[in-house]
Amino acid sequence: MYDRDGAPTGTTWAAATQGLITRQRLGVAGLVDDVLGKAERRASAPGDWRDGPGSAPKPDRVDFAFGWDARPKYREDAAGERWYPQGITTTYDAYGGPLPGSGGKRVALVSWYDRQQAGNQGAKVSVIDVTGTTSSSRPRYDHVLLVEPTKESGEPFNFKVTTLHAGGIAWAGKWLYVADRIRGLYVFDTSRVLKVSRGSTEETREHARNWCGYHARDKKYYAHGYRYVMPLHHVYRPAGWSVHLRYSQVSLDRTQGATQSLVVSEYFEQSPGGAAVRWGLNSAGYIAAERATSAWPLRIPRVQGAVCVGDQTYYSANAPADPGTPDLAPKQGSLWLQWPRGERMTAPRGKLSLGPEDLSYQPRAGGGVLWGLAEHPGTRRVYRIRL
Repeated sequence: MYDRDGAPTGTTWAAATQGLITRQRLGVAGLVDDVLGKAERRASAPGDWRDGPGSAPKPDRVDFAFGWDARPKYREDAAGERWYPQGITTTYDAYGGPLPGSGGKRVALVSWYDRQQAGNQGAKVSVIDVTGTTSSSRPRYDHVLLVEPTKESGEPFNFKVTTLHAGGIAWAGKWLYVADRIRGLYVFDTSRVLKVSRGSTEETREHARNWCGYHARDKKYYAHGYRYVMPLHHVYRPAGWSVHLRYSQVSLDRTQGATQSLVVSEYFEQSPGGAAVRWGLNSAGYIAAERATSAWPLRIPRVQGAVCVGDQTYYSANAPADPGTPDLAPKQGSLWLQWPRGERMTAPRGKLSLGPEDLSYQPRAGGGVLWGLAEHPGTRRVYRIRL
């Protein structure tokens, strides 16, 4: 585990975050009172699941769904080519229920990564109010940029973007685990979301979309036009001697008794030889031991998300592309069940969305549900399905 980057800066990410608060006087934002309380974005209806390019067939057993804000000002969320949603987690993962001290609010987090090469803005998370999940619910949400706090000699405390794929996320107490395929697990502090400036004039706001961190001209902090940043706290990197593992996705498992654990799964386009690996967490939400507690084969390719529910494991997987079609042409994915863990897969347990991504489990009377999401422009959804 690392709590600073490779350069000898004389500080840790946590200390740099504290410096931003106490020395630079950046305010700490509450997820409910500030991020959701001031959220300008509102989810759209899921539609008939056949809008956008091609068709978007409805997943099996859906009991709640929404699309992203499609109004002109925010249309990039629903149909943009730059940002792609990847991971999902909820307050059930973090706390086993509503957000503490929020008056019963239930929140979902969704991670996005920036596909643009020039001026890459790294990764962000959407904070979404999913307290009400009736068919007419249109959740409010806003984005928070994921950043790495920094401190250079003679310079003010600062931050910069984190260039992560954010293929899966898991919320454990105040920590948000973010999977990065090669570099391991990056852990952000949800209790120290910081308030930054978006600019006081239209001209400044336009320029601020290109600024991240301290701006010497007006001595303010910016985050590519977003109101908030979530700081990096520590990182788990693969040991040099360890077997190479792709940290493609990560989920949290609360169903194994008193001990919570993280489950990391691998994505391979063609090979069914990927693995899932489990690490136990201690009571503070840190990984308890360097070595994994268990590992098992996935036995299917194109796994985009994996969650453990007792002795069962559910996987979301993409369908193979048709011959002659572009690699990224969206196909309807499938939900798979492996039971017992590591053994042969059963037949698919139902259809998912086009371009399915990460999964998150939530128990419910009469049976649990899985949260999932679709990534492709024009057919992006967040949805919940009954098991």
